[in-house]
Amino acid sequence: MSEEEKLLKEAKKLPWEDRLLHKNWKVRNDANIDLASLCDSIADPKDGRLREFGPLFRKTVADSNAPVQEKALDALIAFLKAADADASRYAKEVCDAIAAKCLTGRPKTVEKAQAAFMLWVELEAVDVFLDTMEKAIKNRVAKAVVPAIDVMFQALRFVHE
Repeated sequence: MSEEEKLLKEAKKLPWEDRLLHKNWKVRNDANIDLASLCDSIADPKDGRLREFGPLFRKTVADSNAPVQEKALDALIAFLKAADADASRYAKEVCDAIAAKCLTGRPKTVEKAQAAFMLWVELEAVDVFLDTMEKAIKNRVAKAVVPAIDVMFQALRFVHE
């Protein structure tokens, strides 16, 4: 077994927060994949594990490693699909982190960020979504403004359907 395989195996024994914020990007990546899989398997939106995971996304979606950030967004999307409106308690911090770090990322990252925003809208965190979009539209980085406007149009279409 290589050193890397040993590290990943040992890391699986750590608590979620330690894995998701580990100094090694491969451990963080692996943790996000595992978290997405676990959230996909949760059928009850009142499952206590969802409350444990909610606060973690504020930091994970802001990861400086682009592939890890995408996996964090995948995990967030799986979390939001499993959760109910109760998850909106985490919306402000997570949405702000997504707007700050993901809307200027790679095209796939931007797409996943927009999908996450739409799930927040579905979970009735509309006020938080609108506040975040207002800040994003005022961003001095034009690259962040276009995806923010685009996701606002998506949300408007969703509301009118």
